[in-house]
Amino acid sequence: MKRLTILRAACLVLLAGTTLSVARAAAQQQAVTADNLDQMISSAKTPADHEAIAQYYDKEAAVNDEKAKIHHATHHTYADFKIKPPDMGPHCDELAKNYEKAAAEDKALAAAHRAMAK
Repeated sequence: MKRLTILRAACLVLLAGTTLSVARAAAQQQAVTADNLDQMISSAKTPADHEAIAQYYDKEAAVNDEKAKIHHATHHTYADFKIKPPDMGPHCDELAKNYEKAAAEDKALAAAHRAMAK
């Protein structure tokens, strides 16, 4: 009877240790957001960590590409006005260029993290 009790206790200890390591791994694979980006970058150690960061930058690049398209289109809309608001066309062009630059930088960061994942 003592042997059975000791065996059960040993199994429980092993099960608890396995459960804790699985829980830690799951916690590290959380989604990367703007709120936790710095923390995720500073704690990235595994290929999966770097891939998650790369995916975040892919999404950011897509958002910035879309904003650039919107501002290019808005520039053309202002150009077609009969009474043109002053400086709105150049303003939209400048914003579009800034979003394009941000998208390119986001794509470069995603590529860098994918390289770190290898």
